[in-house]
Amino acid sequence: MVDENVNENPSIGIQEPPTKFRSILTKIGPGLIIAGSIVGSGELIATTSTGAEAGFTLLWLIIIGCIIKVFVQVELGRFTLVNGITSIRGLNMLPGPRVEGKGNWFIWYWFVMFAFIMGQLGGIVGGVGQAMSISIPLTQEGRDFNEYREAETLLTVLRAQYSLMQKDPEKATELQNMAEQILTSEVASAESLKNLSYIDGSTPQTDESSEFFKALQTDESTAGQLIKASVLTSPLLTDFAEAKRAVRIADNDKARADATKVLADSRVSLTSLLLGEVENDSEILNQVNQFIDQYAQLRDLPHEVQKSKDDVYYTVGLTVATIVLLVVGKYGFIQMFSTVLVGLFTLVTIVNVFGLQTVDAASTWRITLDNIREGLSFGVGNDWMEGLGVALATFGIIGVGAAELIAYPYWCMEQGYAKFTGPRDESEEWANRARGWMKVLQVDAWASAGVYTFATIAFYLLGAAILGRIDLQPQDSDMVRSLGVMYRPVFGETAESLFLFGAIAVLYSTFFVASAGNARMLSDVLGTLGFIKAGEESYRKSVKICCMILPATCGITYCLGVKPVVAVLMSGLMQSIMLPMLGFAALYFRFKHSDARVRPSATWDFFVALSAVGLLIAGGFAAYTKLAPMFS
Repeated sequence: MVDENVNENPSIGIQEPPTKFRSILTKIGPGLIIAGSIVGSGELIATTSTGAEAGFTLLWLIIIGCIIKVFVQVELGRFTLVNGITSIRGLNMLPGPRVEGKGNWFIWYWFVMFAFIMGQLGGIVGGVGQAMSISIPLTQEGRDFNEYREAETLLTVLRAQYSLMQKDPEKATELQNMAEQILTSEVASAESLKNLSYIDGSTPQTDESSEFFKALQTDESTAGQLIKASVLTSPLLTDFAEAKRAVRIADNDKARADATKVLADSRVSLTSLLLGEVENDSEILNQVNQFIDQYAQLRDLPHEVQKSKDDVYYTVGLTVATIVLLVVGKYGFIQMFSTVLVGLFTLVTIVNVFGLQTVDAASTWRITLDNIREGLSFGVGNDWMEGLGVALATFGIIGVGAAELIAYPYWCMEQGYAKFTGPRDESEEWANRARGWMKVLQVDAWASAGVYTFATIAFYLLGAAILGRIDLQPQDSDMVRSLGVMYRPVFGETAESLFLFGAIAVLYSTFFVASAGNARMLSDVLGTLGFIKAGEESYRKSVKICCMILPATCGITYCLGVKPVVAVLMSGLMQSIMLPMLGFAALYFRFKHSDARVRPSATWDFFVALSAVGLLIAGGFAAYTKLAPMFS
């Protein structure tokens, strides 16, 4: 963002609007900047996480969530263009409860949402730290932790893929290779775990595990062959091991009973895999059951593994670097460079989705017409409360989130739309300019909507097609590593490097641009509420101070243990609740603070009203699905 006083009345710099479409395209930009800044949190993290949890079921809501907000976006932009007033100052004009000189109800809630956005950005800069710690670990502990988590992630992926492919007789050779990889990964996991420590400071004793899996590698007995081909390759084995640990650590009767049932069901399912092959040979079945029990015992770690701190070190360094760049203002190149990288990574993601359909090695993960029909059937899954809650939390942040809707008019002012239109007067010349620049603004908004809607659909389909089928949820310190799994079927060995490079670009771009915008928005709020003096000098000083405090706050939240995915989704929930307020603001501005000479068509007004109703429903359900369980 250019370091200008957004409160300035644009009385100079009037320009005639372009009339030809090619010329109009040279004047767009605010929407594309917004689109470039939202790919990191909304699309890469929230959308893929929703796809992983809900499968294809909620594709319809994702599409609606992108399109429905554009009408509100344009109306907020229209208000600023016509009146030359920033978003915050305009929103403070809304009717309703207020404390004179201390803001209205909207500004008060904005502070609540803003606090959660700080947590979201903390998760995002932490995600950059994770990507960099995987790419270039700083410590030996970091390298050892990466090896361990990579082996564990690979086990999850391979078992899920084996399960999906095992009924295909043409995949026999590939399945055999995959079974060998699974056993090799078990050995690698046990070997790398030796070099780590538990959270209580003790050292894992995994020699027995290493020997157990190494012995299985050379076991050519009938039981050994069946175990390697049918038991070790099954996700049910992981379920069994987790259930056995759950029984041990259960702290109440219900939890213990639930885990015991899962444990019994998993054992029955595992042994039933072999009944047809061993013809009820009790000796072999006994050996298989002994293996299952020993595997679960070896997998039942007494404590959690101590995570590497490399991501925290990178997060601190990135936060400091961001503060320096924002304060000195030398960030134009980085913003442009990051936007280009975001575009390239989004293109790679779209290519990845099409690659699932065409690359033979990725055939297991193909998206079928039935999947698309399921996604467009307006369903919410079996557990409607949980599924809808996740989707609506995501709804607030996909496409243009509430924060970006408020920020959009600032970018329009930076682009010069209000300045080019000139101060509002009764002349026909002003009306012609306003209509012309509104046309440019609408093209800008819809062009960006096309970009981020296409990108959002691509990220969602990847999450559903791969993470959803694997049942792998991106979370905690494994968030970035889990997201990278989506690129392996198409890009193979180069996937990790490609994804990490893209993740660093999109996440840091979001953090950087959002920090710059938030510093200006917060300064505008402080000025609106009278906490800082009016005038350019006071505003500039506030922006610089906020450029130091806000990124530092984000970095600290991650270092204190904020969970990136949770932080992003909670911010999405707060923004979902904000959306109905913005829908109301759009209607209020349209009918109370617009100019009859720049009035849109009745059809447009209908869709603005429809958008506002849609946002009210989404925000209301988001609040209900999250808050109702607290009082039940």
